[in-house]
Amino acid sequence: MLKWVGRMLYVMVISLLSLQIYSYAYYSKLQEYYTENVSEYVNDETVYLNGINTLMGIDYYRESPPLYEYINNDGDYQINVRAYGVGIVSNKTYYDGFMIYVNNVNIVENGYPIDDPIIKITVELDENTLLVDEELTNTGSIFFDPSQPFAYYNVPVLFLFDADDYLKIPDTDILANLIRIEVSYSDGSIDENKDFVYNDSPLFLATTVPTDESAFNKDGALVINVDDYRLRAQFADNVPTESEILTYNLNTDHGDLRPYNWVIWRTMGIYVLIVALITYLLFFHKAVRERYKTRNYGIRKNGTQVVDAEPIFKDIEYKDKDNGKDRK
Repeated sequence: MLKWVGRMLYVMVISLLSLQIYSYAYYSKLQEYYTENVSEYVNDETVYLNGINTLMGIDYYRESPPLYEYINNDGDYQINVRAYGVGIVSNKTYYDGFMIYVNNVNIVENGYPIDDPIIKITVELDENTLLVDEELTNTGSIFFDPSQPFAYYNVPVLFLFDADDYLKIPDTDILANLIRIEVSYSDGSIDENKDFVYNDSPLFLATTVPTDESAFNKDGALVINVDDYRLRAQFADNVPTESEILTYNLNTDHGDLRPYNWVIWRTMGIYVLIVALITYLLFFHKAVRERYKTRNYGIRKNGTQVVDAEPIFKDIEYKDKDNGKDRK
């Protein structure tokens, strides 16, 4: 009985592990796509956001007009910040929202440029609707380290949707409003806790009203209206038609992930070989070894074993030409 319980537990562990390995393989596929097609184009808005559409399953984003835009391509602290309306489908439910996209970051300090600065995008809402660490709060952030591989949280794009745990106020149909965007930067320095050290002054700060806070780039006229990004209500159906795509300047392009399925096959193939080897060693190796040891043994009538194998060494009988007669 215990043997069968152990086998069932083994099957359960292998099944759960298989799901995790597949998730890892799929994520590796996305990373491969990002590295080859997207990572070098962070400052090319069309190419990069097409990659984001592909990797994150975005239905569309509205190219123009942007919901918000700030551009500074002069001086030692350059940055572009834009917000675009987006639409997604999750579990057969349609959602509207917007994304904040930061690119063309060029920073010069003490006469030297900072190569690949790490940036952190932080947003603040007027209500506690964002689920962070299992608690609802009004602030959320992501960071972007260009030297690290793709991850959903490691892109210069922050998403907010009209959904629970994002913008929707619990138990209502009211949405929270964005009141602050802050972009901080780090040259890669870390503290004793191995966390990035960000400059005391933000690279960019946008608020709904002017503020005395210091920042290298400031905008006190941040406005993103709910009606400007909730586009589904303006469509004839949840899915925009070709005519509506043109009317609302929607970008629905997606790249092709199929050529990167080999990453999944490679990872799962290695995993299957490892599981097969472990399964053999745990459940079959002993039986095979015993069978190999006894394959040349027979059974006497009294039930004991008798060796039927040919001896390794044996005397060789020689016959003379005289058929065994003595020579004279």
